[in-house]
Amino acid sequence: MRAKWSELDMIALFSGRTGAVDTAGLIKGIGDDCAIFTGLDQRHWLVTTDILIEWIHFDRSWHPPYLLGRKSIAVNLSDIAAMGGTPHYALVSIALPEQIERDWVAQWSAGAADMLEEFGCTLIGGDTVKGKDLAFNIVILGSGAKEETILRSTAGAEENIYVSGGLGFAAAGLEICRNPGQFKSFAKNELEPLVNKHLDPMPRIHLGEILAASGMVSAMQDISDGIATDLAHICTQSGVGAVVEEVLLPGASALQGVCRTLNCEAVELQVSGGEDYELLFTVKQGKDEDLLALLRAQGEEQVYRVGRTVGGDGVRLLSGGKAVDIAFQGFQHKGESG
Repeated sequence: MRAKWSELDMIALFSGRTGAVDTAGLIKGIGDDCAIFTGLDQRHWLVTTDILIEWIHFDRSWHPPYLLGRKSIAVNLSDIAAMGGTPHYALVSIALPEQIERDWVAQWSAGAADMLEEFGCTLIGGDTVKGKDLAFNIVILGSGAKEETILRSTAGAEENIYVSGGLGFAAAGLEICRNPGQFKSFAKNELEPLVNKHLDPMPRIHLGEILAASGMVSAMQDISDGIATDLAHICTQSGVGAVVEEVLLPGASALQGVCRTLNCEAVELQVSGGEDYELLFTVKQGKDEDLLALLRAQGEEQVYRVGRTVGGDGVRLLSGGKAVDIAFQGFQHKGESG
């Protein structure tokens, strides 16, 4: 059945699935001109937004609607994680072409609602319009303790740099989804972790909260555009440079077979591949052992040192004894510029 959507249809669809049920501070949610919520005393409000447009950020031919709904929320939650925050509320706006099937939208909304519920976030409003292209705009409102919120701009020189998981997996998964015929000879368990990383990324909210509360992390952001670009943002805003060591980058072994098929090196995906949504952070001098012990105690031991900050500027990859400039050489979605 083809959809002829109205705003009332979408309100009805989402009203039964507004995410988390803990709505302390929420006075009025979805269904009115504005949502109303009370202020915070000892915390900063954190607000982030991302837009996903078909043919630029996703392809319905191979991205299941339920997983796309989850991802649409997850990429915004990842921004909250990058500042060590806790998500609270969401606004969801959708541009819907008339040919989109009602069941497809219902599955998308179920995925979005499940991701919101998983991280204690409540849908409080949004908007729907008819559009030529399918697009989703998500706003997440979260909070962080005033003395704990972590910025990109506060890294110091001679600090170790860490990431929270394997790099390049989502980029490899994207290529597998685009060209599945190239990978028919691969075992399912070789491809699934890579494909899942692209289709259904998991925001690192819990880890971000621990890192912020520790007081031992100097700067942080999530890896959405590849470490080459995202680390360059930290360095530029903090007034430092960085050296990343190829031998320390996690996940190369899982990428080898796929990279042979793609005729590329694993390090290319690890450095420039986007959408891993892992956390990238610097640790204050002398605090590494204490932080790693804390993370082990909290069940978050899977973090990896990948390099260090240095005086000066730029981001360099140390590979085979040579240092190569990689600053801002990360992933761009098709159609993006700058």
